[in-house]
Amino acid sequence: FTALLSATAVNYLLSLVAIVLFYVYYTHPEGCSENKTFISVNMLLCIGASVMSILPKIQESQPRSGLLQSSVITIYTMYLTWSAMTNEPDRRCNPSLLSIIGYNSTTTPTQGQVVQWWDAQGIVGLVLFLLCVLYSSIRTSNNSQVNKLMLTSDESTLIEDGMPRNDGSLDDGDGVHRAIDNERDGVTYSYSFFHFMLFLASLYIMMTLTNWYSPDSSYETMTSKWPSVWVKISSSWIGIVLYVWTLVAPLVLTNRDFD
Repeated sequence: FTALLSATAVNYLLSLVAIVLFYVYYTHPEGCSENKTFISVNMLLCIGASVMSILPKIQESQPRSGLLQSSVITIYTMYLTWSAMTNEPDRRCNPSLLSIIGYNSTTTPTQGQVVQWWDAQGIVGLVLFLLCVLYSSIRTSNNSQVNKLMLTSDESTLIEDGMPRNDGSLDDGDGVHRAIDNERDGVTYSYSFFHFMLFLASLYIMMTLTNWYSPDSSYETMTSKWPSVWVKISSSWIGIVLYVWTLVAPLVLTNRDFD
């Protein structure tokens, strides 16, 4: 319980610090209305999702929901908000990391200078992408495959003892086990869906590596484009909507089992 409470508190504390820093460095009293809207809307959405996760009705229909999941969604939403704001073309509303920590980098580079493509949000985005791919690879594997990888499968014990396996295969008597085609009636996962997701992931990693570079844009704005801002901020809204749907779905679709 202590670890659960600590993780939740740390996530919310980091999110609060991020919101304060966003208002300090990415907004100005006389401008940056888009950033003000992004920060305020996402903050209110995260507060609403957190409150909704602990409502009695939600807890009754979704016992595993709570503030820990909401805190993870909140801190990830803050990351997407920051990632969106770092792609704005207006340098007044999008200060570089070096200028925030005190280094003067507000001047526009000349044509002879090398443009720095590797910024902070790009590196963080790549790390999160790799972690998501790793999690997805393990998650999509069935339990028996993961257990075999971890050498904790019950099937290994059955094989060693020469007992019948769950899939109907038997020991031939000479210690050799025959492979069983577990996709005779149907595939274990959707090949088309897998390759479609791989296609989307390839597009994401391409745009992350190139920082949404557009060759026909002007030199001053070629590292910052509004389409990337709206794609990233929209993904934060979609993420919150999907999380809220997981909370209210058992209340709406009462005839379905979500366990």
